[in-house]
Amino acid sequence: MNKRQKIGLGFGVLVLLLSQIAPTPYGLTTAGQSTIGLTLFFLILLVTEALPLSVTSLLTIGLTPILGVTERFEGAVAGFSHPVLFFIVASFGIAGAIMEVPVTKRVLLALFRRAGWRIERILLALMLATAGTSFFMSNVPTAAIMMTIALEFINLLEDGPAKRSIGKTFLIAVPVATMIGGMATPASSSLNLLALSLLEQYTGQTVSFVQWMAIGIPLVVVLLPFAWFLMIKVYKPAQVDPQMIAAYQETLQAQVKGPPGRKEVTVIFIILTMLVLWIASSWVPGIEVFTVALLGCVLFFLPGVRVLSWQKFLSGINWDIIFISGTVLSIAGALVQNGVSSWLVETLYPAHLTLPTPLLVGFAAVVCFVMLLMITSAPALITVLAGPFIAIAMLNGAPPALLIMALAFCACNCYLLPLDTVQLLTYSKGYYRMTDMGRSTVFLQIALVVLLAVWLPFMGGVFGF
Repeated sequence: MNKRQKIGLGFGVLVLLLSQIAPTPYGLTTAGQSTIGLTLFFLILLVTEALPLSVTSLLTIGLTPILGVTERFEGAVAGFSHPVLFFIVASFGIAGAIMEVPVTKRVLLALFRRAGWRIERILLALMLATAGTSFFMSNVPTAAIMMTIALEFINLLEDGPAKRSIGKTFLIAVPVATMIGGMATPASSSLNLLALSLLEQYTGQTVSFVQWMAIGIPLVVVLLPFAWFLMIKVYKPAQVDPQMIAAYQETLQAQVKGPPGRKEVTVIFIILTMLVLWIASSWVPGIEVFTVALLGCVLFFLPGVRVLSWQKFLSGINWDIIFISGTVLSIAGALVQNGVSSWLVETLYPAHLTLPTPLLVGFAAVVCFVMLLMITSAPALITVLAGPFIAIAMLNGAPPALLIMALAFCACNCYLLPLDTVQLLTYSKGYYRMTDMGRSTVFLQIALVVLLAVWLPFMGGVFGF
């Protein structure tokens, strides 16, 4: 155990002990205070990697009933039965099927042919392909796939300043483009589905698949080019020999030689069918995004298809993410059940204050980004803030759906520091430091606050929210 891990473990235990002995703030229950303490303990251990990630999750689950956060162990593992967790599992299967065929590389090669040899254009091609892939699957598997493609290109370069410069830019750009693309549809990110499920749970209202697309895709179209501009201006990636670019394109060409085969056509057909069904769910109540994702994943295993084997599927699942996600969802449920959400309403927003809807949406977006610095887990943030935001919307006579969508979009773009699972995938490769990402992404978050404050109220009026 290194020094950082020892400090993290000690600090986490100290925070947990203080939550048990410190006076309870006004308006907060004892169980609520314990829940906050356990949440901070969990996050501190995750950020410092004081213990293996899955061990941290199991330890947190075991402490949950002991500390009175839940009455029984069943409450501590409630998050593991959440539909979002099954969507994440299905996303790994969908990603695995796509990796079995060269469809993504075909798209990337087509973009590279248009990009030429300039590194800026190649970066744009990579970000477009990443965001486009993120339209159809969850952020974590998308980032894993596109990181692999980016590393194929980076590893062609000789060790030196140019390789480090390009590696930093590309491996920051991949999670950023992934998260921006994750705003496009409800199925683009498990965070979107979590936000919608909470909206329906609290209000009985929902946002259809098509309505979400009409709101989310224009945001992607505006934000992605700005992100690309920031990447090249802030990090200034070095140029490389055009012959290196040509060699990489030849490598891709060799991998996608010839027309699509039966397996590739099958994968494309299944994914397009899933997309059609996701869109149809806007009008057909019996079709659910979770069901389509799960059954679509199962299709890849069936006789006559056989795109995936069970062994490859299991080996392709990041079990740390599964354990972390289930634990986060369990803690998030406890945060709501133990009154932390109600306490946050009174703390963050005075009952007598009223704002016009655009300012209210902007306020919600700012609160999300500030809270992400403390609650670095996006699913936990959504669950904690959904109730307060709905209450605030009702106090102001604003549609709750607008604040919930703002919450989902901001949680999706939690890239000020590489603390989310998506960024940690590329951060672990060692090409950039913890503080490098925020040099560009802080401007993206400011831009998103302004966009949401203008765009969401306008589209809310169009759809009659």
